[in-house]
Amino acid sequence: MNKLLGGSIVLLLMLSFSMPVQAQTVEERLTALETSMANVELLSTQLFQLFLALQPDITAILNALATQQAEVATLQAAVTGLQSQDTTHSNDITALQASQSTQDTDITTLQTDIGLIQSNDATQDTDITALQTSQGTQDVTIFGLTTDVGDLQTRFSGVTRSADTLLFTDMNLQVVSGSGTTDGTVNGNGNIIIGYNEDIFPFLGGGLPASDKTGSHNLIVGKGLNYTSFGALVAGLDNISGAQYASVSGGNRNQATGIFASIQGGNNNEASEVGSSVSGGNFNLASGISSSINGGSTNTASGNQSTVNGGISNEASGSSGAVSGGQNNVASGIFTSVTGGQNNTASGQYASVTAGQLNTATGNFSGISGGLRNDSAGNGSSISGGELNSTANFYSSVSGGKNNIASGRTSSVSGGLDNTAEGLHSSISSGEKNTASGEASSVSGGTAHMASGQYSSVSGGQSGIASGYSTSVGGGFNNTASGIRSTVSGGSTRTAVGAVDWWGGGLFQTN
Repeated sequence: MNKLLGGSIVLLLMLSFSMPVQAQTVEERLTALETSMANVELLSTQLFQLFLALQPDITAILNALATQQAEVATLQAAVTGLQSQDTTHSNDITALQASQSTQDTDITTLQTDIGLIQSNDATQDTDITALQTSQGTQDVTIFGLTTDVGDLQTRFSGVTRSADTLLFTDMNLQVVSGSGTTDGTVNGNGNIIIGYNEDIFPFLGGGLPASDKTGSHNLIVGKGLNYTSFGALVAGLDNISGAQYASVSGGNRNQATGIFASIQGGNNNEASEVGSSVSGGNFNLASGISSSINGGSTNTASGNQSTVNGGISNEASGSSGAVSGGQNNVASGIFTSVTGGQNNTASGQYASVTAGQLNTATGNFSGISGGLRNDSAGNGSSISGGELNSTANFYSSVSGGKNNIASGRTSSVSGGLDNTAEGLHSSISSGEKNTASGEASSVSGGTAHMASGQYSSVSGGQSGIASGYSTSVGGGFNNTASGIRSTVSGGSTRTAVGAVDWWGGGLFQTN
């Protein structure tokens, strides 16, 4: 019994020493337990051997063993519980590790977000600083604007609006282009435009240029107006101001293209030279310097300072020439004039045609008062009327009749038909087919007379001849005075051939 007790003590001591007080892991505990079980089996064998020897002690040992087995079962149950707890702990650790990974990711994301927030915060600080600076600037600007508004209110204290009317009181309205001077470089600005400023209408045939609104400092009133320079009034429809101070005050399709040119109405008129003007009508052209046309149609004033005062297709091409009316009249000489009529021409300097048709004043200072197809070619000559009359020498004149010619210097024909005054200072008062060819000769009437002698005269009748110096034929038929200072007073077929001969009359001459 003492041996069994001693063996039991040994077994217990072995079990005690074989199992650590606190196993670090479940596997270590199971290993220790297996070792203990092996030891138990060994001890059981020894105990069996001892049992035989120690029969009396077996019962006590069995009882102790049963107790020990119960304790082992309890330990196994505890181990199983611990294994379950270990599995749970492992799952919890895995879950915690997954949660920690997620949290690490979240922390990285949060750190990135914090960096962005910090960057945005820095940017916002910069923006706030800029806004504060801008606010300061705006405060200064607002202060300046407040001052400007006050100044504007003061400046425009005389500007009021009543319904649709804007009223300027006690002030001028000034519009400038910004060039610095009224006649500065044009830029299309500085104009006062009344209307919608439409482009010019492109008429068939290309009669007007394309739209051009590049001028400055102009007053524009109307539609389709062009203005390329400055200082102009442009009004009406499809009109053009194409030069400095060139104005069109009305009408349609008019063009003022010369400097200081002007057009006052009408249509299709043009003033193309410096100071030229057209006051109305249609298709008129003032192309001479300071030329003018005052109405009519298709008239041309091409001479400098020339004038056309109406009519149709008249032309003043000479300097200071003038046509006052009529049709197809031409004033082509310097200071010439045509007052009226048709197809008349004044081409000599200071020449004039007052009326009539197809008359021509070609001599300087010549004049035609009327008639048809007359020609005043001599300087200072004149034709008062009639048809196909001609003055071909200085200061010659024809007062009327037909086919009369005053070709002698200061000669004259007062009337009649087919008369010729070709001598110096000669004259024919009337009649038909008379000729005064001598110096200071004269024919007072009749038919087919000839005064060829110096200072000779024929007073009437037919076919009289005064061929001698200072001779005279007073009348009759076919009489001749050829002697110096000879005279035939009448009769028929008389001849005064001697010096100072005289025949008083009679039907036939007797010696």
